[in-house]
Order: sequence, then structure tokens, then C-alpha cells
Amino acid sequence: MKCKIDMRGLNQLQKKLLKGVSHDKISQVVRLNTAELTQKAKDMAPVSTEKTNPGGAHGQLKRSIIPSMGSGGLVGKVNATVDYAEYVEMGTRFMAAQPYMKPAFDQQKEIFLKDMKKLLMKEL
Repeated sequence: MKCKIDMRGLNQLQKKLLKGVSHDKISQVVRLNTAELTQKAKDMAPVSTEKTNPGGAHGQLKRSIIPSMGSGGLVGKVNATVDYAEYVEMGTRFMAAQPYMKPAFDQQKEIFLKDMKKLLMKEL
């Protein structure tokens, strides 16, 4: 299961931003916030221990959380690539959820909006 956020009006906003603010400065804000989101998700990701997973690997979920950039630096994505990441985030009927990505996103979203607003106020 994937979590997707759909924001309408971004094309118009993107055009206005690119007219008034340099692409590089927007990209820097996106890159910084993507890196911070990655670190927050890693910090919040649960790690099994020898007690909870005897003889098994530990920390695979945390290590699988990776950032990627797209659209010329205007899009940042953070993904957990292990196949069980969604089960940990959302839970199952046998296991309680241990959210790490959504809480990290919720925290970083506010910082990103503040950073973008600060950039816009400075540049426009």
C-alpha cells in the first residue's frame, strides 16, 4: 500500500515560483527538506532486537529508507524499500502499527512550508 498526497494547483504555483524565485534556490529547499525527512523517518523507524527477532537481521527497515529527487530538483521522495515497510507503518491484523513515515512527514511538512514561505518572502 502506498501513501500518496494529491495537491491541486501546483502547476500554477510552480509557474509563479519559477518566474520570481530561482530554480536553484527552490531546489535547495526541496533537497534540504527531503534529507531532513529521510533522517526523521530513519530516527522513528522501529528496529528489531535479538529479543524480538532472535538470530535475524536488525535495522533493515531503517537502512532501506532512502531519498530521491526528481523533476529537476523540484520533487523529493523518501521511500522505505524493504517489502514489509508498509506492514510496519500501517500494521496488520496480527501486528499493531508502528508508524514512522507519516509522523516524520507530518513534522517535516510544517518545516518545508515555513522554509518555502521564507524563501518567497525573501525573493519576491
